[in-house]
Amino acid sequence: MSGMEDGGGVREKGEFAVLGFVLSCRLQEVGTEDATRVLDALEAELESRGLIMGGGVDADRLDVFVLPHKNASATDNDRLALAEWLDQQPLCAEVAVGDWMDAYGVE
Repeated sequence: MSGMEDGGGVREKGEFAVLGFVLSCRLQEVGTEDATRVLDALEAELESRGLIMGGGVDADRLDVFVLPHKNASATDNDRLALAEWLDQQPLCAEVAVGDWMDAYGVE
């Protein structure tokens, strides 16, 4: 047994892929409170689309990996709309959105 029988994230090689993408930007001279507000606003935007994220912010960058919430799906429109939304935030510059990738990184 894996020790994660009660709902953990273990999967066997060859099973389904969980696709997600990287979303990042440079934050323009923001303090901790401003960075937290950007992260909270992004989280609300993601939740409205059935998405979740991992990662966060530091003094000058926001770097997150975005995934669909359990039993939800994401589209390329979601991916591009989130990049556009982030690009419209006054504190964000150099927005980048990655291609779809397997969150488990199976080789």
